[in-house]
Amino acid sequence: MQTNKVQELVINFHMTEACNYRCGYCYATWDNHVLSSELHHTETQVSELLSRLADYFLSDNQLKNQLGYQKVRINFAGGEPIMLGSRFVEALLYAKSLGFNTSIITNGHFLSPQILSRISTYIDMLGISFDTGDYLIADSIGRLDRKGNWLSPDKLFEICSRYRLLNPTGKLKLNTVVNAFNWRENLTSTMKRVKPDKWKLLRVLPVQQQDCTITNEQYRAYVERHHDLTDFVVEEDNDAMWQSYLMINPDGCFYQNSGDGEGHTHSKSILDIGVEKAFQQISFNVEAFARRYQSPASTDSFQSY
Repeated sequence: MQTNKVQELVINFHMTEACNYRCGYCYATWDNHVLSSELHHTETQVSELLSRLADYFLSDNQLKNQLGYQKVRINFAGGEPIMLGSRFVEALLYAKSLGFNTSIITNGHFLSPQILSRISTYIDMLGISFDTGDYLIADSIGRLDRKGNWLSPDKLFEICSRYRLLNPTGKLKLNTVVNAFNWRENLTSTMKRVKPDKWKLLRVLPVQQQDCTITNEQYRAYVERHHDLTDFVVEEDNDAMWQSYLMINPDGCFYQNSGDGEGHTHSKSILDIGVEKAFQQISFNVEAFARRYQSPASTDSFQSY
């Protein structure tokens, strides 16, 4: 079977498990993980990881031969990466200096005018998780901080407008995890106001709390409710997610979701055994990754993650 070619490879670096929210469906948690073991606590380890990724993925390698990609993007995720402050900013700037495209997926809580001014020109794509425009639903999901603050539709619009002003060529993507609490909601008016380049509708993965899961019919109902937004809506059901993301955990190990409610499998540390050997220790479905770039709704390189 010939693999479809893609323009860009995306590597998702979950830089920290720490987060100011407590979303019940979050899969970015790792068994027996200790926050103090995360690479960013040691000054040189994140830069060493990024350097090794650049040496391998920006050069000729087996995956590049299969996918034919021309660019590689580091997507900084979490937890909430902006909680790391200067350590995140330094990693972002260093990744850019190595020749990576860069992006971030954030809950938006820490995207103040000051931090946006600092990082916007270095981010090729700003991704924001936005599950609901209703405060009570946000509370049910766990998308509030300890003080009860949340990302409201007005705040979302303000952040997106400022990013576009600071980086007119940057892409804007919103992620919504469709789950048991929000599947009845209609966000059409909010999305028409924000007008993201992509709005990804992810069906909640049954990895952590089972009470967040939904049926096929509920997911389809949510998608159909937003049929007026097909110009920028991207669907991602569970089948499209398994083993189709290239992910690194905060300890510097490749990992994958292992199955329904079964947690994760992961490689040994990239810093200990190198990129190539670590990559061989996890499952990565090259065809599934490539298919996400071939759907009618995804004609550019910002479909993924």
